[in-house]
Amino acid sequence: MDGRLRHWNAAGELLLGRGHESGAVLAAEAIRLIGADKGGSWAVMCAQEGSIHQVPVTVRTHLGAERAMTITANLVKDSADVPLGCVAILRDAPQDLFSPPQIHEQLAMLTSILENFPTPFFTVDANLIITHMNQLMERLTGYSRDEVVNRMTCSSVLSTAQCSTCDCLLKQAMETRQPISGVRRSIVARDGKEIPVVINASLLTDAQGNVIGGFEAVRDITPIVEAEQKISLLTNMTQEGIMMVDEDLRVIFVNTPMSEILGKDREHLLGTEAAACLPEQLLAMLNDMLQRVDQEHPEQLRFCSTISSISGPTQRRRAFETCMAAALIGNRPLACLYFRDLSQRIEIEDQLRKANSFLENIIRSSVDGIVVVDTQGNVLMFNEGAENILGYRAEDVIGHPEAFRQFYNPELAREIMQRMRSDQYGPPGKLNTTRVTFVRQDGEEVPVNFSAAIITEGERELGSVGIFSDMREQLRIRRELEQARIQLMQSEKIASLGRLAAGVAHEINNPLAGILIYADMLMKELGDQPQWSQDLQEIIDQTLRCKQIVTRLL
Repeated sequence: MDGRLRHWNAAGELLLGRGHESGAVLAAEAIRLIGADKGGSWAVMCAQEGSIHQVPVTVRTHLGAERAMTITANLVKDSADVPLGCVAILRDAPQDLFSPPQIHEQLAMLTSILENFPTPFFTVDANLIITHMNQLMERLTGYSRDEVVNRMTCSSVLSTAQCSTCDCLLKQAMETRQPISGVRRSIVARDGKEIPVVINASLLTDAQGNVIGGFEAVRDITPIVEAEQKISLLTNMTQEGIMMVDEDLRVIFVNTPMSEILGKDREHLLGTEAAACLPEQLLAMLNDMLQRVDQEHPEQLRFCSTISSISGPTQRRRAFETCMAAALIGNRPLACLYFRDLSQRIEIEDQLRKANSFLENIIRSSVDGIVVVDTQGNVLMFNEGAENILGYRAEDVIGHPEAFRQFYNPELAREIMQRMRSDQYGPPGKLNTTRVTFVRQDGEEVPVNFSAAIITEGERELGSVGIFSDMREQLRIRRELEQARIQLMQSEKIASLGRLAAGVAHEINNPLAGILIYADMLMKELGDQPQWSQDLQEIIDQTLRCKQIVTRLL
């Protein structure tokens, strides 16, 4: 407190004059205590006593005349109880002497309200020069009242992008004579930090209704903006589309995924009717939910398990699962829609369905037996090939371990598993084709070629699969081929003997023919001699007999 006048209202300007700079007028010179020493000052008295009431003073006007008045003042302190100055009211002596005490109480109350106002605020004159600012405004901007009041304009303190332009809220409020509230701006504090705020502006008038300045309250909304940024980050990071509509079914919020789903910019969607982008079924449900929300039923939740189709920018039909909720926010019913795109999942499921169907057809149509069991020995798959080979039906084996053990005994199972776990019969976890024997349901032993593998998921074993082919037909064919080979060998032997016999017969026939010729010649020459003819006839008969034997060999 330096004893200088810092601010006076319009009536004070008429009394003390206009054009004085803040701090240029000493309080003791302009307003003197009546009967006090030269060094006496009403400001010092107020600072010492905390308040003064109806103290007679002489006021020197700007015209040089002296005017008898009374002064009532109260000391103003900050939150740390440090004196800041005095707020004083000057009145003509006759009028003030008869003023009721309630006026002084109202003055003290007004001073208290100004200092304890819970929101940062400041006032300006018609030239936008700050005439007052509270402590909260000091903390928010980093400027003190001593360096700002009656010295700096609001644009110098706030440094918003709209300052000194037609978008200045104080200018608009004073020109339109209408208050402005709830406008978001960003101010720049003394340290250069940008602070998001909500501004409420209004005008100040004198007793005759003339505009003498403006009032602006500035509320720091940094926590709100940070929360909005977090919500925006969350809603935009999710792959699901989110939309919010009001009671008129107009879009008031939409996240980036939803704008991509609809193929329209967020700015284009905001404020538009939901009917332009949503199916009629969803619109009807939304309208019904919003109509049902009231004070007695402030919340409505509905999950749509049905799938809705929406045409995107590519005109490709896309399927979505939707969830809707409606609630009473303040006095307004609002509804939120949550869209989960199922198109890709449906396509993948369709592809998996086709792949599974294809694999099932392969397994079903395979002539080889295919059996899948879990780690507990429970049969999970038993195809038609296995049914044909082993004589069991799939429903008699699946879920019935005892039936499985009848054709695949535990000893054989342990041996097969040991072979699969070793590297002597193939890669670890696999068994190369080997010969084993199963027992059919009718008791017949069935030799099969058997291969197997362990089914794993990562490092965890899920079960095993065995593939076997019936060897009975192959063995039968092999036996028949062996018999045919033996018969062929016998035929070859007989043919060789035939060829040998033919050669022998040919060689024997030649000398036999010679014997017959010479015997016949002797018979003709010695036919009249009985003792020789009888012997020659015997030779001829035996030679003919030999020819007959040779002929039979051929």
